[in-house]
This record gives sequence, structure tokens and C-alpha cells, in this order.
Amino acid sequence: MGVTAGVSAGVIWGLAFPIPVLLHGWNAVTVTAGRYIAYGLASAVFFAIGGPPLRRLAAGHWWTALVFAVTGNVGYYLLLVIGIVTVGAPATDLVIGCIPIVLALVGNWVAPAYAWSRIVLPVVLISIGLVIVNTLEISGTRAYNPAPIAVKIAGLIAACGAVAIWSWYALANARFLADHADVSPAGWSTVVGVATGAVTIVAIPLAWATGQLAPSNGDGDLIRLIIGAAILGVVVSWAGTWLWNAASSRLPPALAGLLINVETVSGFAYVYAARWQWPPAGQFIGFGLVIAGLLAAPYRQASLRTRSTR
Repeated sequence: MGVTAGVSAGVIWGLAFPIPVLLHGWNAVTVTAGRYIAYGLASAVFFAIGGPPLRRLAAGHWWTALVFAVTGNVGYYLLLVIGIVTVGAPATDLVIGCIPIVLALVGNWVAPAYAWSRIVLPVVLISIGLVIVNTLEISGTRAYNPAPIAVKIAGLIAACGAVAIWSWYALANARFLADHADVSPAGWSTVVGVATGAVTIVAIPLAWATGQLAPSNGDGDLIRLIIGAAILGVVVSWAGTWLWNAASSRLPPALAGLLINVETVSGFAYVYAARWQWPPAGQFIGFGLVIAGLLAAPYRQASLRTRSTR
């Protein structure tokens, strides 16, 4: 169940790649605001339906939900956008692609579930595959932004910050679910979604004042934006987070981290399908290595027992 939930979360999260491409005419901030408002609205509906149990959950853990809303959603994306704007999308994507590896290594360190020899092969295969995929992606796009060195360094720091806070969120969320076995994955996705919607609404005036909510080229289709935001908010954010919570509550952090690579492979596949294109041959090799790494992952715990780090 845990592996199935993790793979399913990756397949769903991969939709976050092609939908912004299909929403051409709207900038990234507008699409993201729409996504998280939709996530918040859907969560508010589920919250109302959930009755007293969800209200007790929110009342008892509202601060944790707020922190996770910032680190796992809004704050993570803000740092991601800063990196894209300052140092360029290719370099930022390369840094963000390190999240699964960071989670696998740090996760097995803070919550040892496997002998290190069992995760070396999948980590190496996935790392090489990601480097190949991203290197070819970079070579096929425009050059980095012509920004001063100091600005580029700041952008790289922001991208690294995005990796750090989302990795922290993933590990902290897994620990929270492990410590609160009575919290359902769907219920926790709902509570965090309500917090995410609230944070987004608070941030909208700033985005509006800085002109970030206008169509990027003046021809954005509002109906298409609403439909895309609804899919991103309800399916990608709410359902994806629910499945990720289910995986996190059942799998060691190291294995859950490796399964995030399903999102990368799915995302690229969706984008190429939306463009009616085949990936370059080199990227097929990279994807093959990533998939090989996933297949080589240790889906059963070694004789090494998971030690509590509390």
C-alpha cells in the first residue's frame, strides 16, 4: 500500500509539469496562486464535511499545518520562482532535481531503515539519470539569464533553500504522521490545504501590488486558467498530498524519497505528450537509469532495525 501510494502520488504530481505549459499566457505566480486557492477551497469543503474530528485536528495542530503550508507549498514555490527568475530555469531545475537524493540520504540517516550498501546502487543510478536528463534539457533551452554574478549566486542560494525546506517538510511530515497514528492522510491533507489557502490569500495583495497576477503576455484565457487551477488544486495538491501522506506514514523516509523520482519521469512524459514530441534519445537513457534505480530500490527493510531518533 505504501509503495502504491508513493508511486501514485508521483504520477499525480507529474501533472504539475504540463498544466502550466498548457496555460500559456499566464505567468507562474498567477497559476500557482490559482492552484493553492483551489487547494484551499477544496480543503475547506472537505473540512466542513469532516465535522468535529477535523475541527479537533485543526485546533490541536494548527501551527504545524501552517508551517507545513509554507514549507511544503507556498514558501517552497516562492524560493523556486526566485531561482528561476535570477539564475534561470535550467539551473534551478537541476538543483531541485536533487530533492529525491537528499531525502533518500538524509532520511536513512535520521531514520535508519536500510544498510547503506542497499541504497548505494539506486541512488547512483538515479543521480546519473537525473544529470543526463537535466543536462540535455539545459542544452536544449535558452542560455541562462544575463544577470550579474551576485544575483545568480542569490538565485542558486534560493534554489538550494527550496530543496532544504521541502526536504525538511517531507521528513517532518513523515515524523508527524508516525507520531500521530490517529491522523488520517486525507484529513491531514485537508487541514494543511486550508492553511495553504489562507497563506495564499494573505499573500495575494503583495502579488497584486507587484503586478504578478496579470497575464504574462496579455492573452491569457480565464476559463482555461480556472480549469487548470482546479486540476492543480484538487487533483495535484489535495489528492497528491493525501497519497504522499499515506506513503510517508507507511514507508521509511529513504524509500519515500526515492519514489519522488516517479514525479520527474511522469512530468517529463506528460510534457512531451502534450507537445506531441518524443524525448531525445539521450533523455530516454536518463529516464531508463532513473527507472532502473527505482526498480533497484530496497522495498523490504534490511535486517537493520529502524532506530528511533527521538
